Amino acid sequence: MSAEVMQGRRVALIDGASRFDLVVPLRAEVGDVLRAAGTATERDVRVVGLSGREIDRSTAMTALEDGVVLVLVDPAATIESAERRSTRAPIAARATAVWMVLAAAGGILAFLRLLDAVALPAEVRTPVAAASLLAALAAATVFSLRARPRTPTLAPVVAVAALAFGGGVAIVPDLPASSAQVAVFTGLLAAAVTTGVGGVMGATQTLRAQSRTATIVSAMLAAVWALALLLHLDPSAPAAVTLGLVPVAQRILQSSLVDVEPGTFIDYGRFQSTRWTVRQSLPDEVRTIEADDADALVERSTARLTVGVVLLVAAGAASAFAALPTFAVADPVVLGGRIALAVTVVLALLLGSRKSTVPFLRWVARFGAAVVLAAVLTALVPTIPSDMLVVVAGVILLAALAVALLVVPVGRGLRSLGWSRTGDVFEALATALSLPAGMLAAGAIEVARAMMAT
Repeated sequence: MSAEVMQGRRVALIDGASRFDLVVPLRAEVGDVLRAAGTATERDVRVVGLSGREIDRSTAMTALEDGVVLVLVDPAATIESAERRSTRAPIAARATAVWMVLAAAGGILAFLRLLDAVALPAEVRTPVAAASLLAALAAATVFSLRARPRTPTLAPVVAVAALAFGGGVAIVPDLPASSAQVAVFTGLLAAAVTTGVGGVMGATQTLRAQSRTATIVSAMLAAVWALALLLHLDPSAPAAVTLGLVPVAQRILQSSLVDVEPGTFIDYGRFQSTRWTVRQSLPDEVRTIEADDADALVERSTARLTVGVVLLVAAGAASAFAALPTFAVADPVVLGGRIALAVTVVLALLLGSRKSTVPFLRWVARFGAAVVLAAVLTALVPTIPSDMLVVVAGVILLAALAVALLVVPVGRGLRSLGWSRTGDVFEALATALSLPAGMLAAGAIEVARAMMAT
């Protein structure tokens, strides 16, 4: 079966200090190249070649040579405007740093409340928690209204969710009924409400899509902790379910990124031709799609993917030490569930990171796997006899050396289709078994027995 190969032109587009290397179809025009790169599309901005000759935006790629260099020139630009544009990058970097500080503040506040309820006095913790919640709500509202199409949205959404979570955790008073489950549930509910503000009031489609995904993830995790609260379970139970839910939720997230009409990718001419086919109404046929619409769809999908993976991995990493407190348990089912939970989550995160199209998310997943491994070592070390610590340390050292030796050929481009397919099989198995393992580690069988007995 032959595949149609579309010939194209390689184009280098220079816009100030930015350079875009593109491959565009022959039938495209220079204006299409500008829109695809997301550069300035004002009519007074001119496009010139290296020779200084102005090129009309309606010029087709067939009239230009392969590897042509196009430079955007703004005749109305002044030295002051150029200096203002040159300062945008440092300002954006400082804004990202501020958002990260807010996220860290929320995480530290939640950590202090969950680690030791009396670490902060009530007369200090309550005002700080209330201020954090108000600050998160105000930041979400202001940023949602002032966001622009090219404004980075990942750091603000994550920071708002983290700050609201920390405020919600710390606002719970020190009462006998105010357990850790209540604090975590309140924090997740506050994060869901705060990010929901961006999902409703967001000025751009990307911000609304990213905020809604954060709201769904926070609400889903809040439902897990609310169920544990109703069943009077230990904190390790909802933490284990949260950790086991991470690979499954990531797979569900990846399969629901593209927001198109149901049935768009189904060949109804083939599958509704037999008498045993289930009939349904046909979706509107997509005949053409503009470059701007495709770019917007990809941007929204990437925004959903990034914020969803970051929040899920962060939730799993935060729950790892509570989900795997120790392996010295009397119940063999819980012990097997904890072992399976650690193995499946680490495999799913490490193997799933291979196929990520966003390089940043690969390291996020690997960081989550490293935190789970650290939780496993923390739980295993107290159970190892003192005379076996040296042996265990030697085994871990040999494993680390083997991994380090594999980094060199892989970094040089070593690839294997057979090993890749084997990794896909193990990834699928780990993803499918992670949630059941989390439920076993949470003692779901004993909970079911108790419910049936009553």
